[in-house]
Amino acid sequence: MNKRDGITAQFIRLLVFAGLGSLLLFATSRLAFRFALTAYVDQTNFIQRETARQLDEFQTFVTEENLSSKDVRPITDWVQKHNLTLLELYRDHVLVYSSFAPGREIKGEQDQRVPFYDWQPYATIHFADGDFEALLYCNTIRTYELLGTTVLLIFCLGLFLAVFLLGCRRIVRYICLLSDEIQAMEGGDLDHSITIQGSDELTTLASCLDSMRLTLRRQHQQEAETSAKVKNLITQMSHDLRTPLTTLLLYTEIVRCHKYQDEQQLQDYLAKIDRKARQIKHLSDNLFEYALVTRDSPVMLDQPASLSQIFEGPLAEMVDQLQQHGFICTLDLGSEDLSLTVYEPYIRRILDNITSNILKYADPAYPVSVTFVREEDDAGLAFANVTLSDTDSVESTKVGLVSIQTMMEKMHADSRAESDGRRFCITLLFPVNS
Repeated sequence: MNKRDGITAQFIRLLVFAGLGSLLLFATSRLAFRFALTAYVDQTNFIQRETARQLDEFQTFVTEENLSSKDVRPITDWVQKHNLTLLELYRDHVLVYSSFAPGREIKGEQDQRVPFYDWQPYATIHFADGDFEALLYCNTIRTYELLGTTVLLIFCLGLFLAVFLLGCRRIVRYICLLSDEIQAMEGGDLDHSITIQGSDELTTLASCLDSMRLTLRRQHQQEAETSAKVKNLITQMSHDLRTPLTTLLLYTEIVRCHKYQDEQQLQDYLAKIDRKARQIKHLSDNLFEYALVTRDSPVMLDQPASLSQIFEGPLAEMVDQLQQHGFICTLDLGSEDLSLTVYEPYIRRILDNITSNILKYADPAYPVSVTFVREEDDAGLAFANVTLSDTDSVESTKVGLVSIQTMMEKMHADSRAESDGRRFCITLLFPVNS
């Protein structure tokens, strides 16, 4: 993820753009407002009218309070209250009061007059001690300019916040969307994918959440498949154990009640009891093997090795054991010595399982073949034999095949069992290292 696309960078850009835009709008609007206000004042004599209005209010105040020109404090308070720039009182063109220095006594020499500008608007104010000319300086434009500036400032600040919040809205909506999808995952909905958009930290988070969703769904599917396999195994075990157990109990009852004709028949019954007991033991061994494999934690595969190096020892032991029981073995391992990655203990257990099944179910009259197999990016061995014609002898839950498949899956490999009449073949395929 590029840092320039991160959430922090997005917020910084949004703040900068919104701030610069608001400042530019404020400066432009303020200049336009001042220009419009100045033009209005110049065209309408606004200052003169406003000054006359303030002088009328001052006359009303003096009359109501019955003030004299000596009442400096009330006059000064009124000037400050109305935010006036300057108020001066003259008598016979002689300055007697100025709000600029209200506490200072103003005296001129006899017949000496303080300058007085006739072009300034003034009015005669009637005080208790006589009439005085009042000159009023009020910067009304300044007041309205401050008011307009305040309004524009508030508006631009509000616009800045609005633009910033609108810019954040996309991020907030995406966060809310992710929150809803996470809640759906918590509720068990693992089929709905997580929305991935953008290229910031939230995008990375969404991608990780979607990967987690896929992993959880895959785990649930595997758990469901495992549960189905276990249920199917229990059903098959119940069926296949019931038959030899029933036969075993029958022969045991015959022997216990002495329902045999001679010693030879007794030995036949005992042999059948022994065979059924061994069959039950074989089923229990396969079940134990399956439980052991499914309980194992994920295996750490060995270092890559050649096919001949991996199978040389286990195949030699397998052939020797089969030959001791009268089987003929044919091996065709091909000329390719490919590199495979396996878990050596599993290889030995798989071949032991195959050997046990051959000894139990294969017909010694036919050879057992071990053939090299290559399918695209996979390679391995195929074990083929011919099963016994006695269906009672080949009865099986195929727990051994399930155990082989489980061990192969843990090595990221695959097994395939095929049956064509009496011919049975199991193929072990491993990914070839490039």
